[in-house]
Amino acid sequence: MKIRIINPDSGYSEAELRARTGLLKPFVRPDTELSMVCPQQSSLCIDSGLDEALDAPEIVRLALEAQNDGCDAVCLWCFSDPAAAACRELLKIPVVGGAQSSVLLACQLALSYSVLVTSRRRIPQKKAFIRALGGDPARLASVRSVEIPPGSTMNRGAMIRVLEESGRRCVEDDGAGAVVLGCLSFAAMGRELTERLGVPVIDPAAVLVTTAESLVTQGLCHSKKSWPEPEPAERSWGAGCIKN
Repeated sequence: MKIRIINPDSGYSEAELRARTGLLKPFVRPDTELSMVCPQQSSLCIDSGLDEALDAPEIVRLALEAQNDGCDAVCLWCFSDPAAAACRELLKIPVVGGAQSSVLLACQLALSYSVLVTSRRRIPQKKAFIRALGGDPARLASVRSVEIPPGSTMNRGAMIRVLEESGRRCVEDDGAGAVVLGCLSFAAMGRELTERLGVPVIDPAAVLVTTAESLVTQGLCHSKKSWPEPEPAERSWGAGCIKN
């Protein structure tokens, strides 16, 4: 099984991308081949709706390349699920978003859940987005910020301590039965935080690839009734050109 992960933040080296896929190896089957790519024609780090809009064209192009390379699924390495709908319209292989897969899993594990995001500036936007992902809006206990910006140089131990402090407030003050880590920068921290907080702490990076594996194994893909293929046309933009 081949899974292509699209990291929407630009500028990563091949070694840095391999290091991120290395974090995911404990969660996938031995025969699952993971690869990660990132945009090369932009200078963006997803931290706003503007960033998502500017990044979308190249994400779509990279997703189509993954399908043409024979990949079995595409994963969007971001808690904003950028360009997910466009990729599902265009591709015939599963397209999985880190946010949607994590929120839906939280609804299976608890009657209420909270999400930890990187900046309080984005809380209103994230609340609206999370409630649109398909889970019961009434089960969202809270969205809290940890004020750890994407690309932070904070070491892992310090980051876990900050996440634990905010996660405990979600559980004790907000009544959350589960906590979702709302950024892929927190990859591979869920297991330790679960032990510390005593409730399920969902790592979207792990959920992302294991959901993709499950869909491929079951022979399932997103519905073309829900995301119909666009009418044939030549479409071009600054990040490239495709023809379907």
